[in-house]
Amino acid sequence: MTKGYPRCSWLLFTIGAFALPALVHSADSGAQDNEQTLNEIIVTAEKFKQPLQNVPITVTELTAVDLARANLTTTSDLPTLVSGLVWSNQGGWVLPSLRGVSSTVSSVTAPSPIAIYLDGVYQPFIENTLADVPDVSRIEVLKGPQGTLYGMNAVGGAISIYTLDPSFTPTGKFDVTSGLIGGGSSRDSGHYSASGFVSGPLVGDKLAGSISGYYNYIDGYLTNDLNGSRGGRIDAENVRGKLLWNPTDGISILATAYYLRREDGTAEASFPFGGLTVASFYPGSIIPTQPWHYAYDSPAPNVVTNVRGASLKGTFDLSLGTLTSITAYTSNSYEAIIDSGSAYTPGCVEIFVCVVSTVNEPQEAWTQSFDFASRQIGRFRFLAGLFGLYEHALFIDTFDATDFTTTFRINTAQNAFSYAGYGELTYDVTDKLSAIAGVRVTHDALDANGSFFDAPLVSYANSSWNAATPRFSLLYKIDSSLNSYFTFSKGFKGGVVPAAYTPNIQPASPENLYSYELGLKLARPRYRADLAAYYYDYRDLQVQSLTGTGGTVTLPQNAATAKIIGVDFDGEIKWSDSFETKLNTTYLARAEYTSFPNAIAYAPPFGPTGFVTDYHYDASGSRLLNAPLWTGTISGTYTKTFASGVLEATASLYYSSAYQWAYNNAVATGGYTQLSSRVSFSPKTSNFKYTLYGKNLTNKAYVSGITATPDGSLAFYGQPREVGITIGYSF
Repeated sequence: MTKGYPRCSWLLFTIGAFALPALVHSADSGAQDNEQTLNEIIVTAEKFKQPLQNVPITVTELTAVDLARANLTTTSDLPTLVSGLVWSNQGGWVLPSLRGVSSTVSSVTAPSPIAIYLDGVYQPFIENTLADVPDVSRIEVLKGPQGTLYGMNAVGGAISIYTLDPSFTPTGKFDVTSGLIGGGSSRDSGHYSASGFVSGPLVGDKLAGSISGYYNYIDGYLTNDLNGSRGGRIDAENVRGKLLWNPTDGISILATAYYLRREDGTAEASFPFGGLTVASFYPGSIIPTQPWHYAYDSPAPNVVTNVRGASLKGTFDLSLGTLTSITAYTSNSYEAIIDSGSAYTPGCVEIFVCVVSTVNEPQEAWTQSFDFASRQIGRFRFLAGLFGLYEHALFIDTFDATDFTTTFRINTAQNAFSYAGYGELTYDVTDKLSAIAGVRVTHDALDANGSFFDAPLVSYANSSWNAATPRFSLLYKIDSSLNSYFTFSKGFKGGVVPAAYTPNIQPASPENLYSYELGLKLARPRYRADLAAYYYDYRDLQVQSLTGTGGTVTLPQNAATAKIIGVDFDGEIKWSDSFETKLNTTYLARAEYTSFPNAIAYAPPFGPTGFVTDYHYDASGSRLLNAPLWTGTISGTYTKTFASGVLEATASLYYSSAYQWAYNNAVATGGYTQLSSRVSFSPKTSNFKYTLYGKNLTNKAYVSGITATPDGSLAFYGQPREVGITIGYSF
């Protein structure tokens, strides 16, 4: 245990709990009756619509207004609104971390510890969690283990994204954006996007429909050092259609279909972190030395993702409660061009120390969930659910020699199954005290087959795991505006195997997390504040390392134990009818591997074949990967109504302290800040809205993801500064 950390975290919790009401009392007591107050936050985190303060877990609720004010356009922007969230990536693989809970296992059927849901449908593919969000109505982020409320087990939390549903009142919204990206060592690039949403009745008050579309194009702000050409083009589009049928009172059927395509020239455009790459030992190599530059042996680095999905949701109001059924199908095709050397180096590729590969991953999944949420029955209410998942995934990794005539191929086919039943019971012991008890029973299974070249597939893993994960909460209403709670919950994640066929390797064991959380939630007309302190006992963490020439062998393994102690704060004050501020922050006082004696690390000397791989590095006491000590955002919004229209201006500052990507602390993202702003004007005489925006205004070159390999570390930079204008029209 790191001395002083737990004591400091509890001190922060105590100070915040008792000082906050006093600090904001002046803002509330001076309020006039005619001044605007904060909107009450209603969430569905527990499958019941209820005020945020009545939910005994940490929840961040983001409305469409919140997303617009923060210039959020993709899920990778979420950390600027959700403290403790790190949206890291290993190339095209997106690996979110929440409160220090993350995974480095990039396998086709390995679930993320942070489950992601789209309109209630679990998203099993970690490659397509980087998504544009043009038609989102709200996002709910639940922190801590989730298993008794949602379909899929989630060790560290859940992110639920809800898109706009059809309306029986004609509505529409259209936006056109033109922006300029660039600054520093990046190349100036245009950014153009257009989005639209239209909804209305089709058959009286029985059938309504909606359609949304989005197109996003970026010229490319990267430079190819091989020839000086432009790189990093992004071309994305999606369309979503919905039909809402209300055949009779109490029955609602919602059908959804969507298509998403994203071509991303930045996702695999890696940069040699610290200048370390085996390519430097081979004559004629071209090695990038500036952020937002790259050099590849292959054609330009690129990731192409195509996603198709459909779902059918039925909601039935019964005398005892509401039954919801969701049947969904999702297919995903993913193709990436990867260069392990992060440089142009024909000599290194020729002897297969550096490798150029093309990865293809066609995947499909079926999910079915049933949830029954009862009405209040005296002092009781309950939730019961069933969930099933079938996922089939292929992984085809093709390696080419310098002349692109010699090919080595790895073929893998994996099938994953998950079945679960879960439930919770809430009992109001008194008018002030409520007790919640729940349990989830899960069966996970995995069947993996593979081969080299195009030989017949052979089984290399066939395993299953069972688990029972409980949750228990106490919620005490101190007064009408202040609630306190304690929650114990357990998270579970089934075993995993490498994405690529690896003979004679055992799956990494399931991981388990025991969470203890104590919180206060305050909600007054002019201010609100949520404060939580938590302790995680994390066991058998699943981690992954790359070994062999070109990092071609992935080895998932288990770290024995880890401990996480932290504090979350989320608050908002309405100082006047024109000005409000928000603050969210997470302080991970302790996040370390308490026992990890056999970690895989890369040690000096660094030579023509890379680092020496140490298979018995003792990482005990090291900081968890992707776990910054501090993260948080402070923002202010000013709104003023004039005779000609409404002016709104928002500025926000996001901060993240440094965090590690290697067990020996040799590779890290440095601490950084991001400044964003947005100014909009809505004329009273029209339905138009004009907006000026700026993102990363200080043009901070920060590393958003790193893949550590024996050949050196592949780093990926976040987007440089962007400024632009959006013209919107709505009715």
